[in-house]
Amino acid sequence: MLTDPSIEKLKAKSASPYDLTVLVSKRARELTDGAQPMIDTEGAANVVSLACREVAADKVVAVEGDVENEAVIPITREEKIRRREEAENRRKMLEEERAERASSNGGLNSKGLDDLINALAGGAPEEEEELVSEVDDADDMSEDEE
Repeated sequence: MLTDPSIEKLKAKSASPYDLTVLVSKRARELTDGAQPMIDTEGAANVVSLACREVAADKVVAVEGDVENEAVIPITREEKIRRREEAENRRKMLEEERAERASSNGGLNSKGLDDLINALAGGAPEEEEELVSEVDDADDMSEDEE
């Protein structure tokens, strides 16, 4: 239960309890995402309590209307490192998955690549040679008939 700051003190900082709820929840989300606290964190049980204390200290205020340019929230050095490591781990996992798929499919060696090109072109070279020889045979027959 929230006792510090008191609910009455927080209600005075907002136009309505609903606005207060939205303000505190947005600030708590920012803190969860790595934003640096704007007040001393001693005694704050969780990010919601810390967000309430920031509102009570007038460090976080609501702005009426649609705000297009949201304020840039500074994040800690540790959070930047964590995000960078997370992105690097995702990239490595994707590379490993691609390599695993390529090895399980037998990979694309030069023969596999030639087969793929021929399939896209509409047939294998052997089939083309057979078609050419059939056309040549047909031409030879038509010349003999003349």
